[in-house]
Amino acid sequence: MKILFLGTPQFAATSLEALLKSAHTVVGVVTQPDRALKHGKTELSPVKQLALSAGLTVYQPQKIRADIDALKAFGADIAVTAAYGQILDSGVLNAFKYGVINVHASLLPKYRGASPIQSAIAAGERVTGVTIMRTELGIDTGDILGTATTEIGENETAGELTVRLAELGAELLVRTLDNFSAVTPIKQDDSIATHCKMISKSEQIIDFSADCNDVVNRIRALSPNPCAKTFIDGEQYKIFRASVCNEQLSGVVGQVVCTKDQMYIKCGNGGICVDTIQAPSKRAMPIADFLRGKKFREDVVCAKQP
Repeated sequence: MKILFLGTPQFAATSLEALLKSAHTVVGVVTQPDRALKHGKTELSPVKQLALSAGLTVYQPQKIRADIDALKAFGADIAVTAAYGQILDSGVLNAFKYGVINVHASLLPKYRGASPIQSAIAAGERVTGVTIMRTELGIDTGDILGTATTEIGENETAGELTVRLAELGAELLVRTLDNFSAVTPIKQDDSIATHCKMISKSEQIIDFSADCNDVVNRIRALSPNPCAKTFIDGEQYKIFRASVCNEQLSGVVGQVVCTKDQMYIKCGNGGICVDTIQAPSKRAMPIADFLRGKKFREDVVCAKQP
């Protein structure tokens, strides 16, 4: 089939790369406008970079709904989206013979919305996957065309899982398109649907009053970006990796206890052992390396605000 591809981040670029190697024809790419950086520079999305290297025509509308004729001009049979970043209206959905399908990083109807990978890890899920779904006006409510599952590693971060799900989704996407005429759509069960939204800045600040397992899961879910954060002595620190502490910690919630090469933080139930941390204006480093150059005052407590 002739495909118009809509996507922006690396997760989407993995699907585009798979399509370019498939028997199908990518007739063009739609991606978000270039991101402005300092000093007048701009940043191209991973999808745009791949598309340009493949010699594809790239369209970057501020609002995709504003020019349906431009989409139709590509002559695509179907549109495929993967983390594109804009909501599609009925005009876009009806612009293609076979409609629009989407690569979603959860096992729908679980985790509809903007942060399915992070939400699954934060919730302590052990299994997740990808869904190829038919796009409709509701948020991730369309019929399921195919799924693929995978276990979540005990210490796996959102960044690591995203890479694996991108590859799993790309493979499933090509298989779905290869057998498109034989696919039987399955309605989603709305009664068991869960929803997830964009991660707010306040949610990036660690709540150490929670159970230690929940704290570790939250840190994994936010690593490496936007990353879990806390304030210690008025300075913001990023914690990229942590594990549940086997030591018995005393003191108040959020209290920091350091040894020569270990850093523990007391939680509402149990505690965590910090494995990778980043100080302000420094690089992220293993805790043993960090503690060789940094000493906290005794009985210091992590805070939500400076």
